[in-house]
Amino acid sequence: MRSSTLVADRVSVSVISAMEDRKRAIPHDSSDDPSPPLKRQAVTPASSSTNHQVPQSQEDVIHFQKEAIFRQMLEYKRERNMLENRVEQLDKKATYHDDHIRVMEAWWDQLLDEIRLLAGASEEGGKVYQNGAVLDKFPSSLLFDNVASFSEHLASKRNHIISNLTSLFKTLKATVNGSTSEKIGEFRARIGELLALEKSYLANIERLEKEKEEVTSQLTTATIKYMTAEKRMDRLKSQSLAKIERQAMNNSTTSSDARQECGTTDMSAKDRDIDARMSDGHFADADQARKEAQAIASKQKEEIQQLQADNTRLSEQVTTFTIKFGKLTEEDVASCDVYKNLKLKLEDIITRFNHIEAENANYRKAAEKLEAERTEFKEQILNESQNAVIELQNQLSRVEQDLARVRANRDELIQENSRRARDEHKSGVSREPNEVTDILTLRVAALEHEVERLRIELDRNQGSRLYDSEASKLSYEELLDKFTQLEKAYKALTDELPLLESAFKRAKEVMAKKAKEVDEREASMARLIAEKGKAEQKFFAAMKAKETLQQENRVLKNQNSKSSEIIAQLKDAEKSVTHLVVCCLSVPAIV
Repeated sequence: MRSSTLVADRVSVSVISAMEDRKRAIPHDSSDDPSPPLKRQAVTPASSSTNHQVPQSQEDVIHFQKEAIFRQMLEYKRERNMLENRVEQLDKKATYHDDHIRVMEAWWDQLLDEIRLLAGASEEGGKVYQNGAVLDKFPSSLLFDNVASFSEHLASKRNHIISNLTSLFKTLKATVNGSTSEKIGEFRARIGELLALEKSYLANIERLEKEKEEVTSQLTTATIKYMTAEKRMDRLKSQSLAKIERQAMNNSTTSSDARQECGTTDMSAKDRDIDARMSDGHFADADQARKEAQAIASKQKEEIQQLQADNTRLSEQVTTFTIKFGKLTEEDVASCDVYKNLKLKLEDIITRFNHIEAENANYRKAAEKLEAERTEFKEQILNESQNAVIELQNQLSRVEQDLARVRANRDELIQENSRRARDEHKSGVSREPNEVTDILTLRVAALEHEVERLRIELDRNQGSRLYDSEASKLSYEELLDKFTQLEKAYKALTDELPLLESAFKRAKEVMAKKAKEVDEREASMARLIAEKGKAEQKFFAAMKAKETLQQENRVLKNQNSKSSEIIAQLKDAEKSVTHLVVCCLSVPAIV
């Protein structure tokens, strides 16, 4: 099976390579091709001699090109069918071989497992058990009777495998029992026989390979000849080539003399060659060459006669068809299959035209609807973008106005605070000296009264020192003077105490006022710091709002640009739809 598959594969490869190389020029060998290409030799000179005499029209050239393309397409189709059949066969074979390989791999794995079990059983007691029963041979699980794929692939190998395994296990048992020395001679003889068989098999294999190569080459040659014959058949079926050959055969009468002269020249050349060979002593070769030349000449003559008969028959057919086609009636035209096909095609084209026209109307309505929707959507996008821009501009102007107002209020508050601080400082500077002067005045008056009181007291003390010792001896006048002095001292003290009290009160008021001013100044400073923080927060919030508005403005600008791009795309789509509508409208005119 494998050898046949390999042979088929090599044959297919050689056939495919030969078909791929068909486009190259194949040298002509008279030994391989028994039929020489006499038709080409007979037609080519006439056709080449008349190509410049018989002008071809443009329609004939186009028709000739179409027929050549059609013949090439037929050739490709044949090659494709051949390759598809070959691929299908190879696919089936590959699937079968893949299944076979997988089955054999699984079977060999199972075989190894069974051999391991049997080897272990032979070492233990020489008996094999399966499901509680004693088996003399290996287990039947290797046969896979219940599996269809295994039974399909192993049916041909079953008896061979069973016999080999049976002999193998017997040999293993004999080896275990120590009886191998008795069969050494038998094994040596068997090995010699197998070597002899191997050599004979190798010789047969070499012979079969050579035969296979010869058959492969013959198959390739036959395939190439078959393809060449089909190509020639297609060329013979071509009307353009037939027309050209008819023109060549019509002019063959004028060139018959030239061909006869060429024939006589060729024959004279051959005669001279034969005479030269005979003169050299090669008479047998010359005789053989003469016979071959005569056979070729007779064959050429027969083919020329056959071609002339075919040409006459074809000329009669051409004349008959020309007369018939020159006098065609309406009934003949109506009964013609071509006319019927053209009529059906025309009806089909009219139906398609009506269908396309209806679709064109639908497309036009859809285009108008899309145009209206596009215009509405464009206006909506433009209005929304303009409204958003205007709103953002108004909001930005309001924020800028608020920011300017906050800054102006901040500057006014700063100026007012500085002015108040200057005024308070000036008033405090001017008021404090006056108050201090008043306090000093009161203090001076108090000190004057105190000096006077002290002077009186000093006088009284001096007088008292004088009169202490003799107080009881004082007279009424002296006592009156002493009383007067004491009254003056009392009056001085009475006058001094209000001044001291007023000075103390004034000093106390000044100090309290000073402390209050310090407290108020600190409170105003703290309030101004808080107001400054609030103003800065408002300023930062305004700046942040400004940045947010700027970002929103940029986003709206981007949206505006995107909407412009969408509008441009819609315009392009409109142009493409218009172009398609124009193309659909131009189809009936072309038809």
